[in-house]
Amino acid sequence: MSRLYLFGILFLFFVPLFGCSSNSHTVDSNKGNEEINEKSINENSARTIELSEKETLEEISEAKLEEKQEKNIGKNSLSAPQQDSISQEEMELLKESLRTYIFDEYMGSSDYVYAKGVNWTENFFDNLTAEEIWNVIEEYKEINNGEEGTLFDQASYLTVNAPIKDNWEELFLENWNKSSYSDGNEIETMIDKGDSVWIYTDTLPYTGEKDNYPFITLFKRTGFWHG
Repeated sequence: MSRLYLFGILFLFFVPLFGCSSNSHTVDSNKGNEEINEKSINENSARTIELSEKETLEEISEAKLEEKQEKNIGKNSLSAPQQDSISQEEMELLKESLRTYIFDEYMGSSDYVYAKGVNWTENFFDNLTAEEIWNVIEEYKEINNGEEGTLFDQASYLTVNAPIKDNWEELFLENWNKSSYSDGNEIETMIDKGDSVWIYTDTLPYTGEKDNYPFITLFKRTGFWHG
């Protein structure tokens, strides 16, 4: 009886110990899992914040780039309403003023001198748009510190810097056929030299020799020519 009694006491003593050990292990395991989950959550949160900050910075950079591009566009060109309100009437007025000066006041007067460089034909001048003339004169003013200069100054600059139009040959032949140059002189060869054209006729044909100068030289910007 005494042995059974002693065995029972020992049994009752060790059972709680094993139970506590098992519960302690379970608690420690749960605590470890919670720490891992918390670390994972913190890492995910940090990654989310990092990505959010990166996206925000990219959006800011894109917005600044778009703003800069819009400013550059604004500097380099006028909007359609601005062109309409500023320019169209003024452009036409400038073109008419220069036309009157060149053909009536200068080339049509005793003051006209070919060597001064302002030499035009009317159909070449009229073939220019008011906007093309306006842009050339604006360029002139820009390189002269905003000074408008005289009409002769503007006409001189336009003579050298007017755009060469695609239909220059058609306009030239129109003038040629109306002139006395065409009498007994049939055009055989036209050699494009860039701003000018060397024109040879049947009376002065092109040979390619060094001293084979053209019958006339045509200036493609103005339509004017000389022999």
